[in-house]
Amino acid sequence: MARLVAQGKYIFEDGRKFFARGVSYGPFAPNSRGERYPEPERTAADFAQMRELGANLVRVYVPPPAWMFDAAHKAGLRLMVGIAWPLHMAFLDSRDMKRDIRATIRDGVTQMRSFGDAIFAFSLGNEIRSDIVRWHGPRAVSRFLADLYDSGKSIAPDALFTYSNYPSAEYLGLGFLDFVSFNVYLHNDADYRRYLTHLLASTAEQPVVLSETGMDTIRNGEEQQAELLARQARAAFEVGLSGFIVFAFTDEWHTGGAEISDWAFGLVTSDRKPKRAFGAVAEAFHGELPPPLTATPRVTVAVPAYDAAAILAPCLESLRALNYPDYETIVVDDGSNDDTAAVAERAGARVLRMEHKGLGMARNAALEAASGEIVAFLDADARADRDWLYHLVEARTRRDAAAGGGPNFAPSASGSLSAALAAAPGLPREVRAGDADLAQLCGCNMAVRKDALVSTGGFDPLFTAAGDDVDLSWRLADGGATVAAVPGAVVIHERRATVRAYLAQQAGYGAGEGLLYRKYPYRMSTSGGIYGASGWLDALLGGARVYYGAFGRGLFQSLYPGSGLPPLGELPLSAVWVAACVLLFLGGSANQMYGTLGRLGLAITIASAIVGALRAPLPRGASSIPTRAWLALLFLCGPLVRSFERERTKWLLDFGRSDIARGARAGFEPSGAVVLKRDVAGAQIEPAPMLESMRAALVRRGLAVAVTDGFQEYDLEIVLPPGLRIPINAIRRPDGRLALRWRVKIAARRALAAAAIGLVVLAVAGLGAAEALAAVFLGGVSIGALALARAWRLPGAILAAASDAGNEFGLRAEETGDEW
Repeated sequence: MARLVAQGKYIFEDGRKFFARGVSYGPFAPNSRGERYPEPERTAADFAQMRELGANLVRVYVPPPAWMFDAAHKAGLRLMVGIAWPLHMAFLDSRDMKRDIRATIRDGVTQMRSFGDAIFAFSLGNEIRSDIVRWHGPRAVSRFLADLYDSGKSIAPDALFTYSNYPSAEYLGLGFLDFVSFNVYLHNDADYRRYLTHLLASTAEQPVVLSETGMDTIRNGEEQQAELLARQARAAFEVGLSGFIVFAFTDEWHTGGAEISDWAFGLVTSDRKPKRAFGAVAEAFHGELPPPLTATPRVTVAVPAYDAAAILAPCLESLRALNYPDYETIVVDDGSNDDTAAVAERAGARVLRMEHKGLGMARNAALEAASGEIVAFLDADARADRDWLYHLVEARTRRDAAAGGGPNFAPSASGSLSAALAAAPGLPREVRAGDADLAQLCGCNMAVRKDALVSTGGFDPLFTAAGDDVDLSWRLADGGATVAAVPGAVVIHERRATVRAYLAQQAGYGAGEGLLYRKYPYRMSTSGGIYGASGWLDALLGGARVYYGAFGRGLFQSLYPGSGLPPLGELPLSAVWVAACVLLFLGGSANQMYGTLGRLGLAITIASAIVGALRAPLPRGASSIPTRAWLALLFLCGPLVRSFERERTKWLLDFGRSDIARGARAGFEPSGAVVLKRDVAGAQIEPAPMLESMRAALVRRGLAVAVTDGFQEYDLEIVLPPGLRIPINAIRRPDGRLALRWRVKIAARRALAAAAIGLVVLAVAGLGAAEALAAVFLGGVSIGALALARAWRLPGAILAAASDAGNEFGLRAEETGDEW
């Protein structure tokens, strides 16, 4: 048997996925040799029966004798070996106990490492009680387990190490393990699948093995046990787990110095007579893994590519090896200047060529050409796991979801810089909306039902580099569609190779966020905003909190991994903060306090970058000091570039010459009206599609435009900094015309709040009351002048947008001043 390797979300043997199919074994009453196992003959017969079951793994809770490793190897079984120590005690309170536990782990691994071929993994413990975890604190317990892991790994570096956790202590940080094991006893199918999905998502890149599950036949009967375990075995592998271990092989169970006779979890009785569950589990274990899907709709895999000749071949090679019976691959060559199309053709993919129009248009071209019922999207610099499509289709079909998406992980790092780039801030990711749903898809790994895509209008061509996936997610959610989380659908996504390329990527993401603000100005700052912020306070403080429950025994309490610093910690890394600090620093010649505040603000910026670099989880094997030094640079520069481009895109107006000319002729007016009419008298005009078209025309001109949800006084509202709001109302007149009226409003409360904050800041800076009031007044006048300078072009832009929208529907727009 070859050595096993944990890589990404799965375990591999000789390059092929290894799915652990196991049973627990023991503990037993001591045999004639004092070993807590049956006699060798009995064990050999049990192992033969396990092979008949289809098992390839046996979980044991105490280190086995040497002869048992030999018996397992002969039977083609691997052992998941538990090393027992006093988990039920407050072990961190005693220095001697900690020393003894470390020695137990070292001695156990040393004695057993020679049996490596027969060992699936070493288990460093099983269910540290949740009240013990709370007593010591989860961080302290995690650090101690990490210390045990390091001790074992130093002795057997090629072996896999795990720890079997359980729901009441799932908030323990176990990211250092080779894979995570969980003991889960949930008998409701929906809860069970949802919880396994939650576990896969909360464990990031680590494989997950279900290390215990079962049902007592004394209380539930053999029929219920058989039905439950058959369903659960199938569900575990459908969702994406790497292993499924039934508790237990036999009803014979001895612990605490006594035989347990009131529970009967075994697949066989104490005298080894198979129960009904034995045959049900055997059918699952002997079958194809993952189990065959009940429905396999045709899928189109779309790969948008621009100048991707150097990176496209591995992507297409991974797609050719997919474990799915009916799919096609389309590469959309988005006006490349290299041999992208030739590479795709040599790989056997269908190629669509188009002028360079950006990501949104490339994806729409694939959508139009797709023959599949489902369209899956993969980036050209990503490689799909063999079962990528399997898991996307399974989740979509089972949940009747409109879309689904999975995670993307970085490949193995080749040096300190590549490790830092794999852990840098701002990398693409999906955003969760609970255990089984997503709030936002990630475009490098998503699948959408074609009819759902078409009904939402496809991808917005406004997004040429990033943001189209978030825009689509929000439109799907607004339509009531389900967007499923599929953590088993894994892709390996290459990170940028240089700091310059990383900063260019962040600039593109920042521009995408700016465009999202134009389309959703209020959504970006309130509940349901980009990247899942649930409100201004949560966005500011990153205020998620874990409650451990009464006596530390509450269930299902872990949080999903964050992206690094909380938003409050990211504020000093933003372009606005840095610009303000630089201005204060330069103003130090006029007032020493300004210079001091500027230097303090810049020092906070550097400190935030260092803290972010120290907190970021590193890829396995990364050299800590040089990698974190690179990370500090990336934390300093990446958010700065991204936020600058975001703000620039948010507020950069893109009026054409005709818009400006119209605005100059009209002059600035606080209100106005436009009438749209057909050449045919009496023809009715539907307001909704016209307003959506007008909104798109305004957004193209760089304006942020909100749309009503039915509870506002406006139909559209232009949001113009600083503090201007221009509501647009539409009414269908009896003569068939559509009238649009707009007026400028000032956000007085925001202005007063800004003035109050300015006064406080200036007072802290040492200015007197008169000076502070004068400074705030001058600032207000300057901001008002800036607002007017931006607003004078609005009449022309509104009329031009109305004309654009009208032309789309065969209408003519006429300005009517302030008259309806």
